[in-house]
Amino acid sequence: MKFLLAILRIAGWLIAMAIALAASGASIVYAYRYGVTLAASEAEPWMTGTTLAVADVAKVGLPAIIVALWASSHKVTSGALSVVFVMLIFLSLWASASITTIERVTRDAKVNNASKIEADLRAELRAAESRIVELGSPPPLTAIEAEIDGFKTDARWRTTEACNPLNVKPGSRRFCEQAALKQAAREKAAEADGLRVRTNEIRRTLTTPSPDAGRIASPELAVVADVSGWRAESIGLSRAGFFAVALELLGAFAPSAVWFLRPSAGAGSSVPKSAPQPTRVADTSRKQAPRSQSPAPGSRSNVRSQVAGKRGRKRDPNVLDFVREFHERHGRSPNIPEMRAEFPGLHKSTLWRAARVALVGADSPQQLTA
Repeated sequence: MKFLLAILRIAGWLIAMAIALAASGASIVYAYRYGVTLAASEAEPWMTGTTLAVADVAKVGLPAIIVALWASSHKVTSGALSVVFVMLIFLSLWASASITTIERVTRDAKVNNASKIEADLRAELRAAESRIVELGSPPPLTAIEAEIDGFKTDARWRTTEACNPLNVKPGSRRFCEQAALKQAAREKAAEADGLRVRTNEIRRTLTTPSPDAGRIASPELAVVADVSGWRAESIGLSRAGFFAVALELLGAFAPSAVWFLRPSAGAGSSVPKSAPQPTRVADTSRKQAPRSQSPAPGSRSNVRSQVAGKRGRKRDPNVLDFVREFHERHGRSPNIPEMRAEFPGLHKSTLWRAARVALVGADSPQQLTA
């Protein structure tokens, strides 16, 4: 059961970290796209986008660094990085809100343009159909031209020089009137044929509309604007600002927070492990009593506290220090009378053994027993 809980805890942490990193990646992408849009008129706009993206990447790791520096008492550096972090936050907020607004406006413009084009095509189609009706729905131009060619093969056409009014005779007047009607019908037929071609093109276009045609630009903004009475642009800007703040809260703070909450190696254990205690080193050194406060002779309690006990007991460090200091000062080991003058309550054998332990081979044993 503990193992299963540990696995679930690690899996939950990994999911939270993936969400935080996804939000950070989205913020970085928005920063790059905003830089490219901002420098669209330059030769290499990707450089500006890369700069803003790198700044956004640096922003992600700053909270953990600031907390670590503050905990290690580097408060000046932590404060300076906090100022940089706040500046990067505002820059990222501006980039995210701006690119969101720009994309929405561009998308709405495409939708509005497609809707306007469709409306214009439908209006043009209605006008063309009305014009064809006004022209009397003439026959096709090819039929009119065939009839005109028949008039041109007539002899009266040649004798009147193509129905020239100066050469029209009473016998050919009827013929020329009919030829003039066919010429007028030809013009109407030509116009009607052009309108028919255009109407066919419009119908083909309307039967395969663009994906943006017939849609409403930002329908949710239109609904909110109708309910609240605000302008759709103001609502769009507010929505972009809220989106940018939410994205920054996840992208800037979530990775560091999730990292600090990472499960430890012993997270599955129900019994908390105590922190390792430092090893205590036995302190065998004691403050040396002043010479004037030396224990009185025969005092068993004081003697026992200073006497180097037998059978592996530790010897009095005061005696050892005295022997070493005496040897450094005089160049020889102290004899028993000199040691008994310093430690009157100690036995002769105890002093001799202490001197032998302090300076083995420094002097002959006979000097200590002198």
